[in-house]
Amino acid sequence: MKKLLILAVALLAALPAAAETGIFKLSLWDKTAIATPRNTHDITGIDFGIGSKTDTVTGVQMDLVFAQTEYELKGASFAWIINLANEVYGAQFGLLAKAENSTGAQLGFVNISNRAISGVQFGLFNQAEYVRGAQVGFVNYARTIEGLQVGILNIAENGWFPAMVLVNGRF
Repeated sequence: MKKLLILAVALLAALPAAAETGIFKLSLWDKTAIATPRNTHDITGIDFGIGSKTDTVTGVQMDLVFAQTEYELKGASFAWIINLANEVYGAQFGLLAKAENSTGAQLGFVNISNRAISGVQFGLFNQAEYVRGAQVGFVNYARTIEGLQVGILNIAENGWFPAMVLVNGRF
């Protein structure tokens, strides 16, 4: 009984620190959501719903239609249709996976990194301004690449050739 009381006191003491970020968020659509604790903008744990818009996620984001992280995603984000993020450190999954910068993996039918990806893009169409790693798909595009492209059509402005069939890249 004493151990249980000590554990309860320790948990209550930790609540003010935990209240800064939500541990579990259940989203209906966009920012219409409930979270425990009440912070629906910054989630450290699980963000689950139909469509979710969150500022930061450290953990897992799983949504049926769309998942959007305004600032930073550390972990994994799954969305059946659209997955948008600013900074990704981990993995993005969806029919459309789009990020400004990505460190890790983008896995979808269409993967877009507006600036840089350090890791891998795996899908039908992959696009990034700067790739450090690999692009695997039917059509791959990179303005600058340090790595490898594998696909039917591979376009890299600084690649071995500007456009190649099957394999392109630069090391």
